[in-house]
Amino acid sequence: MGAESEIEIKNRMIKKAASLWGVSANEIESSFDPLVSLLIGACASEIEKISNEIDSSQVRVTERLIQLMTPETIYGAKPAHGIVYSEPVEKVLDLTPEHLQYYKKKIRVKNAGQELKNIYFSSVQKFRMVDASITHMICGDKGYVLEGKKKSDFDLSFKSKKKLPFSVLYIGIETSYNKLNLKDVSLYNELLDVYEKELFYHHLKNAEFFFDNQEIKTIAGYSNSEISARDHLNSIFEYKPNKTRNIEGQIKTLYEKHFVSFKSDVLLSNKGSIPDDLSEIVDFEAHEELQKLNWIKIVFPRIIDDNILENAFCSLNAFPALNRKWEHISYQLKDYIDIVPISTQDLFLDVKQIANTSGIDYKLRESDTSEDHKGTYVIRRDNVGKLDSRKAKEYLAHLIELLKSESASFSFFGNDFLQSNIDELNQNISLLEKKIMDMNTSLMDTTYLSVKPKQKKDTLLIEYWVTNGEEANQIKQGNSLHIYQGSDLKQNKSVFLTTTFQGKNDLSMEERLQAYRRALLSRNRIVTKEDVKALCYEFCGERIEEVKVVKGFKTSIEIHKGLVPCMEIIIQPNKEVMTLDEEWSSLKSNILSILEQQSLNVFPYKITVLN
Repeated sequence: MGAESEIEIKNRMIKKAASLWGVSANEIESSFDPLVSLLIGACASEIEKISNEIDSSQVRVTERLIQLMTPETIYGAKPAHGIVYSEPVEKVLDLTPEHLQYYKKKIRVKNAGQELKNIYFSSVQKFRMVDASITHMICGDKGYVLEGKKKSDFDLSFKSKKKLPFSVLYIGIETSYNKLNLKDVSLYNELLDVYEKELFYHHLKNAEFFFDNQEIKTIAGYSNSEISARDHLNSIFEYKPNKTRNIEGQIKTLYEKHFVSFKSDVLLSNKGSIPDDLSEIVDFEAHEELQKLNWIKIVFPRIIDDNILENAFCSLNAFPALNRKWEHISYQLKDYIDIVPISTQDLFLDVKQIANTSGIDYKLRESDTSEDHKGTYVIRRDNVGKLDSRKAKEYLAHLIELLKSESASFSFFGNDFLQSNIDELNQNISLLEKKIMDMNTSLMDTTYLSVKPKQKKDTLLIEYWVTNGEEANQIKQGNSLHIYQGSDLKQNKSVFLTTTFQGKNDLSMEERLQAYRRALLSRNRIVTKEDVKALCYEFCGERIEEVKVVKGFKTSIEIHKGLVPCMEIIIQPNKEVMTLDEEWSSLKSNILSILEQQSLNVFPYKITVLN
C-alpha cells in the first residue's frame, strides 16, 4: 500500500471527528470552525511526513538486507571483455594474466571536453603463444588473404578440372622458425556471417584436423580446460566465494565454443608443408606466396558446406581478455585496528593475493565471523570508513532531488509571500547542480580489508585488480593496444578481434535485487519457468520489458534429427534502452551457457528477441 497524501489524511480525520461529534456528512463544511480545520490540516501534514518516512525507512531496510545477504561474487563492478590478438617476441611464449596491455580511449569530461584514458586488459588465463600467423585460407575454388580480420579473395589456378573436396577448409600458417610445435596452442575460429552460427560452432568440435597427411589430436575449447574444471570442482568443495574465478569462468564459457586446441605434436617449418590432396589439385607454381606456408586441413561434417566456410575466420595467438589492471601496495597494521584501506582511482574488482613479509599467504574467509582464524581476511565495502567524496556526491544528488520536490510542492500554493523564497530555493538548487556537474569524476574509491593477522603489526603485501566498468565498453574491433607490462610481446601488433562489452559499474539497487532474487530462488539450479525469467532479468536488466517462457519447436543442429521440442524464451525489449545486435547476441549466448550448466530441463532452450 502506498503512502497517502495530506488531503486524503485530512478528509479521513474530519470524517472521523464528525462521526464522533454527531455531525452529519453533508453538514461538515458549515458546522466546523475554521480553526479546527487548520489544526486538523496541520496534523495531517505531519502524519503525511511520518508516513513517507516509514515508507522510505522500509525501502532502506530492504536495501540494506539485500546488500548484506547478496554474495560479493554476484554484485560489484563487472569488467568488459573481448577477444585480443597478440604476437610474441620469442619462438614460444606462455601468456599469463600478469601481461597487461592498454588502449587509449577518449573519455568525456566536464565542460563537454574529452581526455585520453588508459583502459587496461589482461588474459583470463594462461595461453600458449607462438611466433606464427595464419595468412591464407583455401575453401572451394577460392583462396583468401587475411590481413587482420579482413579477408580478400583471389582465384586459384588448378592443375586439372578436379575440384577440392566439399566441407574442407585449408589454413596456411607462416613462420620464420623451423620445427615450431603447435602442441597446446589454441586456434580461434569465428563465423563472420550472422546466420548459421549455432550450426557452425556446434560442429566445429566434430571437425577433423590434418597436418602433413597425419591426423592431429584436438580437443574442443582451451588447452587447459581439464585443469580449469578441476580447479572449479575444488572451489565448490572449499565453498569460498571467489569473484575473480567466477568472472573468468563466465567469460571462458562464453568464448569456449570459438576455440580448438592441438594436443599432439604439429611441427611447422619455415619451408612450408603442403598436403598431398591439395598439391595434386592446386597449381602452387602459379602461387609462389603459398609455397612456404604450412597447410592444415580441417574436415567438417557435410552439413557445413562451402558457403558457410567461406565466411569462417581463423587465427592463432587470440585469447579472451578482460578489462582489469594489476596493482599492489604494502601496509603495516596498527595496534588495535586490523583494517586495511585500499583507495583506487578506478573501480575495485577483487583481491589477487595477500601475503606478509615472511611469505605466508592470507586466505579469504567466507564471512566476518567471531571465530579466530588467523591469517584470513574479508572484503568490506561500506560502513567502515568515514564519509568519502564518492558517497558525499551521491548524498548531494539525493538532496537536490528532495529540494526539487519540496520546491514544486510549495509552488503549487502560489502565494505571493512564498514566491520569493521559492525562487531563491530554485537558484540555490541550480548552483548545487552546477557544482556537482563540475566535480572531478575521478573520485577515489575506497575498499576495506578486515584482517585477522598472524601477528601484531604484521606488514602485508597486497595485490589486487581494478577495472573501468562501463568506460571500457564499445572499443571497436581492429583498434590497437599498447604493451604496458610484458616485454616479451611485440609492440604495435596487438589488436581487438571483437568489440568489448558487458562492462558495468557497481550494480544499482534494482539490479542487485534481481541478482539476489535469482540467487535466493534458484540456488544455482534452474528448474521452473520463474527461475529462467529471473536469470533473464538479472542479465538484461532495463533492456527488457517482459519475458515469457513457452513450449515450442526448433530445428535440431544434430545431423540425423529434424524438428525437436524445446523451451522458447520470448524477450520483449525495452524500446527506451538502445541495445545493439552484438549485445543481444552476447546476452543470448551468456544466458544459454548458464542454462546449459544449471538447468535440469531435458529440452533445449531457444531465445527469441522480438523486434
